[in-house]
Amino acid sequence: MKPIWIIDDQSIRWMLEKALARENFATRSFSGVRDALTALEQESPQVLVSDIRMPGGSGLELLQTVRDKLPGLPVIIMTAFSDLDSAVAAFQGGAFEYLAKPFDVDKAVELIRRAVDESMRGEAAYDNSLTEAPEMLGQAPAMQNMFRAIGRLSHSAATVLITGESGTGKELVARALHRHSPRANGPFIALNTAAIPKDLLESELFGHERGAFTGAQAMRQGRFASRKRHPVPR
Repeated sequence: MKPIWIIDDQSIRWMLEKALARENFATRSFSGVRDALTALEQESPQVLVSDIRMPGGSGLELLQTVRDKLPGLPVIIMTAFSDLDSAVAAFQGGAFEYLAKPFDVDKAVELIRRAVDESMRGEAAYDNSLTEAPEMLGQAPAMQNMFRAIGRLSHSAATVLITGESGTGKELVARALHRHSPRANGPFIALNTAAIPKDLLESELFGHERGAFTGAQAMRQGRFASRKRHPVPR
């Protein structure tokens, strides 16, 4: 896994470096936007964490550059100026999350962990787009019935529930339905709800407003709504 990049003053960098090291995350730190932009010419992080106001450049300007160069990279914007304009600008610029200072270090680490998970899911989805899943084969009557069902359902807007034991190919069927549907040019997102803690599932799917629960320091858009994605629970 690539390192977490931290762009802020020395005290915040030191604090996050130590906290992330305890969780076995590699980090790389920068004192300003220019150094980070120079490094981006040669490599990229797993997640980028940046202050919003720094000498030599703005975290929002950095966010815009990252969105243009690496649109799938999660960016967490930090600021001691927790005003509405800053929050709106961060989310409109495509930030993964907005973190107001002072913040609880453990909660910051958990947020970074969520951003890492998001980044790795995006990389997996990109790899899948490069390597097409093999076509399903089978001459048994049950397989032929399934092929006919996929053919009929692929042109329907109906919600489809696919059931079966673990390892029987439910996601393979879902991918085939998507590949042959009118939405084939759109993203296919496989969301493993079993891997999401039950207390976070509702927020992950539907989002939350700032202050909705302890630790909700900013509004978060859910997976069903963000970037017009279509999650496929499994």
